[in-house]
Amino acid sequence: MNWTTHYKKAVTFSYDDGVTPDLKLLEIFNKYGIKCTFNLNYGLGPSKGGWEYMGKPVNRLDLSEHVKAYEGHEIAAHALTHPDLTKLPLEEARREMAEDKEGLAKLFGKCPVGMAYPFGTFNDEVVSMLDELGFKYARTVWSSHNFDAQSDLLRFRPTCHHDDEKLFELAEEFLAMEPEEPKIFYIWGHSYEFEGNDNWDRIEKLCQMLAGRDDIFYGTNEEVLL
Repeated sequence: MNWTTHYKKAVTFSYDDGVTPDLKLLEIFNKYGIKCTFNLNYGLGPSKGGWEYMGKPVNRLDLSEHVKAYEGHEIAAHALTHPDLTKLPLEEARREMAEDKEGLAKLFGKCPVGMAYPFGTFNDEVVSMLDELGFKYARTVWSSHNFDAQSDLLRFRPTCHHDDEKLFELAEEFLAMEPEEPKIFYIWGHSYEFEGNDNWDRIEKLCQMLAGRDDIFYGTNEEVLL
């Protein structure tokens, strides 16, 4: 964590699935100088169909047409076709991750070093397989509700989801801290949730709170965790 030479606090975000509302979220992050990691499925796109969330349609991006949109942010893996990795034979799970990693590297020009677990599910075999494939971190969906550095990066627990009822309470606590040891505020979610819940103001407010501080490092998951 090279940022700890000059900072004791870092903020990072993580968003999954490569869906059309990512484009609006990217505009917000870029406006405030916030960095994010986007966990993408190379094997999925608009031709594979969408779904509904809170009665509103969700559509995937054609990633090949939006490479530039993600510039300045990190691209991480999310499995080729978003399966529950724990329900697949291990070799099939390995193929899902290896082909996602390879495809994203080819498309974005950089090999992913991290991932987020599809559906948040994993087990020890999956974790070992990711380690063998060279992944350095993997995000779970279990909120820690704290900012402590973690040693088990392949079972990394985010601080909270953006819809967590404690989000702004945690943000205020983080901003007020003057820690001696490095602290990380890690927020995750799906951009389509803002659309479905009609609460884009929530992420805008959070970015307004966190941005522009000279005591905070704003980085991608890779930059903050590694």
